[in-house]
Amino acid sequence: MRIEAILFVNWIFWAALSAGTLLVVGITERLGGTTRGYRLFMAWLLVAFAAVLVLSDLALPAGVEASGTASVRRPLTLAFAAGAVAYLVASLARWPRSGVAIASGLVGLAALVVLAAAGGTDNAALFAWQLVLAALALGAVNASMLLGHWYLVTPKLSPAPLRRMMWLLVGCLVLQGIAFLFAVSAGPEALAGGLGLLTWLRLGVGIVLPLVAAGLAIAASSAPSLQASTGLLYIGLALVMAGSIAGASIAYLTGVPV
Repeated sequence: MRIEAILFVNWIFWAALSAGTLLVVGITERLGGTTRGYRLFMAWLLVAFAAVLVLSDLALPAGVEASGTASVRRPLTLAFAAGAVAYLVASLARWPRSGVAIASGLVGLAALVVLAAAGGTDNAALFAWQLVLAALALGAVNASMLLGHWYLVTPKLSPAPLRRMMWLLVGCLVLQGIAFLFAVSAGPEALAGGLGLLTWLRLGVGIVLPLVAAGLAIAASSAPSLQASTGLLYIGLALVMAGSIAGASIAYLTGVPV
């Protein structure tokens, strides 16, 4: 794939981060346990994420395999952005909104699946699965890291929402590890040559290390203060971000969806 297609990796990152976060926030709000301040902050942040995503979509190049998805991908991207704005308006007006967040998050995931189905890798279905898992992992670690700050000013807030997000992160990382092993067993060329080291780093830095950080964060969440969990989630967020970018890049460069 030509180097211009790396711009699609940027789009994938913002689509995964924004769609995953909105979906996790919506599910968490439906289950309860968070504060209005946290929900409003996340609503404003998600509108900013959606704006960057739309700009990224408008900047995507033509003439590569993935660009053929524009007729479906772009309407889905715009619908997701509209959903993020609707979630903010509903949050400010105190209208029912968790359903809007969940539906909009699913639209964002659909845009990722459409992009994966366009080709550019050896296994479109596995690539789509990896992108969905990446979105959920990014959403869980981002939403949980930011939620951790609310425990500093609201110490009596139940740790249940934070723990649910962290367990979702663990589950997504485990499934990503299984998908990684399946991908490299079917396409061992990703482990050869100059990209081989990067592929192994994608596993170690993007899956194994954040899994360790998430496990430690869950263990630390039993303490009266959740500062340690929040700090570990900062590390986890950086690692998951790096792994998601590396995974999408390797998938387009080698055809193996790791």
